[in-house]
Amino acid sequence: MLALALAPAFAWMNPFFSSKQPFLALVGFWGAVLACWFVTMAIVERLLSAFDFFRRISPVWRRATVIAVAALPMILIAGAGIHALKGWRITPYEIIELYLQIILIGSGVALIAVATFVRRFEPATSGNAMAFSPIMRDWISEESSSPVIRPQDTLSAVNNRLLSRLPLQVRGRILCLEMEDHYVRVHTDRGSALVLLRLSDAIAEAQAATSGRQVHRSWWVADDAIDRFERIGRTGQIHLNGGIKAPVSQRYLRSVESACAPKGADHGKAANAPGAAV
Repeated sequence: MLALALAPAFAWMNPFFSSKQPFLALVGFWGAVLACWFVTMAIVERLLSAFDFFRRISPVWRRATVIAVAALPMILIAGAGIHALKGWRITPYEIIELYLQIILIGSGVALIAVATFVRRFEPATSGNAMAFSPIMRDWISEESSSPVIRPQDTLSAVNNRLLSRLPLQVRGRILCLEMEDHYVRVHTDRGSALVLLRLSDAIAEAQAATSGRQVHRSWWVADDAIDRFERIGRTGQIHLNGGIKAPVSQRYLRSVESACAPKGADHGKAANAPGAAV
């Protein structure tokens, strides 16, 4: 939708062409190119996520890397469109010039996307279903609120490496970890944010300072965040502080049921059993 909305503006500015091309043809060109840009960024980001170096660099460098790499295949896409509309002589100079133009325009479009959607979505909430790749969701989350720095936030980040990866406004008591593609969503008592880590690595960092357990191949929960456990057939569900519900798979059901018994239905049954103290 954003690509279609921006297409007329880029057709009017006409950065690649002279004024001889029909306006509607330019609108179609830019709509297709911008749509391909968002798709290419998402694909490149997912591919780069498999490499350790990409997960270790700072968010700013991750953004720059995604844009720089995504601009390479876009040379073929944009070049083909330019050639169809006006003809394009392929020379090293023209290729380099087009690559730099794609980086410039692509960076601007990414910033426009953040500025456009930053007011529409609350950052760090588990219920948002944004139609963006994780990196775009993080850009929006980082831009949408100003962090309030508290002394305990800095101390907690020092004691817990996982917390140090989170935006300041989200740092707090860790409630659970939820796997999303190549990312892990860290839920705290102040919200949630995506971290580019494997779930096993995130669990190791979380458990260095917080006692907890894995309850599903995609979920880990902190023991002190558990409110109650609910058995659902051969699986279960853990209700956490803050209204979060974490699924419990059959593989972890027995251990979770034993650990949560004092907080679940068994505790209630014991309290209501005949002879229980009133």
